[in-house]
Amino acid sequence: MAHFQEDMIFKDVGEEETDFILKFVNRNSAVKKIWTKELRQLDPSTYRPDFIIELDDENLIIEFQSTDTDDDFSQRALVYVAIANLRKKNDKEVNLAVVSTSEESKVVRYRINKSSIFGYEIIGNNTFDGEKIINEIEDKFERSDEISREETICFSLAPLMTKNGNLEKNLLKAVDILIKLEEIPDSTKNLCYGIEWLLVDKYVKDDKLRTLLQDVLGERMTAIYEYGERKEKEGKKQGLEQGLEQGLEQGKKEVIISLYESGMSTEEISHRTNISIDVIEKFLGQH
Repeated sequence: MAHFQEDMIFKDVGEEETDFILKFVNRNSAVKKIWTKELRQLDPSTYRPDFIIELDDENLIIEFQSTDTDDDFSQRALVYVAIANLRKKNDKEVNLAVVSTSEESKVVRYRINKSSIFGYEIIGNNTFDGEKIINEIEDKFERSDEISREETICFSLAPLMTKNGNLEKNLLKAVDILIKLEEIPDSTKNLCYGIEWLLVDKYVKDDKLRTLLQDVLGERMTAIYEYGERKEKEGKKQGLEQGLEQGLEQGKKEVIISLYESGMSTEEISHRTNISIDVIEKFLGQH
């Protein structure tokens, strides 16, 4: 197995999963393309983004935040937007939405100078009850109840949406349960593992624990990605083989019809081509 690469985060995430993330940040869009490799190419010494999604009319940065969005954060966020804007591959504007565990939903308007204001939306901890979501999924998991794709994605975000809980402890719970869920589609798993990888990277302080959790999640994302690549290659090979088989069949039919129309009997065609009379008659009947 190949070593986990960060640009594997959010590889092959399906549209349904992306739709839920957009619903989470109050967006709706026909276009929904998650930056993957491009996202990792931004300068990590200055800015290491969580999500950037291309939508109908914007490139939306989604940032996870566990402290208040004060002026210092607004200044950094302005740099985030500027860097993403520099690296974008389309003509759409870049905007920012912040998912915050420390404050309620609101719109921030940060004054840059006398004539310019930088605005962004905060999706706060009043949007979802993280503790309730975690407890409900834990109970469902213990009872072996079905857990939907939407519930799984919400669960992966829940550690960030707790008002009073321990973020590291809740991340441990989430990772432990997520890697044990078997009935969830790979596209959903890939999104959830990616979210947990980012949250662990940001909020787990213990170096050994952070590395361990990231390795566990990275291995699973790599496995999903490599499985997808393998199935794609198998599909292409099968399609090619089917194409060749169909082509040979069509070619055989054309030869038989041509020989028959030249005056040969079915017996003569069978003798010359080593094709059974039954097959020859079938092809002639289709002509």
